[in-house]
Amino acid sequence: MNHEIAQMVALTCYGNACLQGRDIPQFYPGNSTTQFCESITFVEVEKPLLGKQRESEIARSPDEWFTCLKAKGAKGVQLRRQAQNVQWLPDRMSAGLVGGGGSWFLEVYLPKDQCESWITRWEVNDQDAADRRIWRVTYRQVSSRKSKPVARRNLQDAGEGLLKALQEIGAFSEKHQCGSFSELFSNGIASLDRSGRHGYHQDLAPAELLSPEAAEILDACQSAWVFGGMGSWNDLFFDGQDKKDYEQVSEQLYLAIMGAIQAAANSTSILPAQ
Repeated sequence: MNHEIAQMVALTCYGNACLQGRDIPQFYPGNSTTQFCESITFVEVEKPLLGKQRESEIARSPDEWFTCLKAKGAKGVQLRRQAQNVQWLPDRMSAGLVGGGGSWFLEVYLPKDQCESWITRWEVNDQDAADRRIWRVTYRQVSSRKSKPVARRNLQDAGEGLLKALQEIGAFSEKHQCGSFSELFSNGIASLDRSGRHGYHQDLAPAELLSPEAAEILDACQSAWVFGGMGSWNDLFFDGQDKKDYEQVSEQLYLAIMGAIQAAANSTSILPAQ
């Protein structure tokens, strides 16, 4: 998964741990999903009747944000995604572009069925920063409304769907000698088979928060993410039936990853399923 999604997964997991009264380590600047971030702030967007919208800072770090959520009596955090597919550019093809791959956001559930939606904005500040912390990240509360938590997907179903997609795309990759991609798919399968961890981010959740199934899924999704950047899986080209097979297994894996990430992250919430 890309860095933006990984950070939102971690915020979901750490936020839920905090709201459940667990002791959690300091999130910023030590968490691996923050290593390239100069700052991570949280603001409330105000939309006056006249003039431009304003942003009011409510937390200067994720750790302050967790404290704010607890003070408001928040019940839990869920990670959501909204597809953006257009006919000429499906989400899996735009995943490597800024703002592509669908819209991800955090939902915070408060008393009396109130729900806040938070979206993220990443901006480069100092491209040449010696510590490589080039990003200024802002989470923006863009809405507050009446809403109940969305039903969480069964982890077993999510894991089985991801495994099937990895096996099929792995077979395609081996058949067409797609090099390092075959290894990545094998690593994802190994994570789901409990044959070792291969993902870069091993701190997406505090210790002992994730179930074994959820931890395996998040690890597998990191290996399986082949859709962004130069030289990605999206850059391969095939003709005829091979092209149709390529598009089918690629789309199947992308959707499986999207669903699995949400299922694993949201499994850390104790919100009642609706």
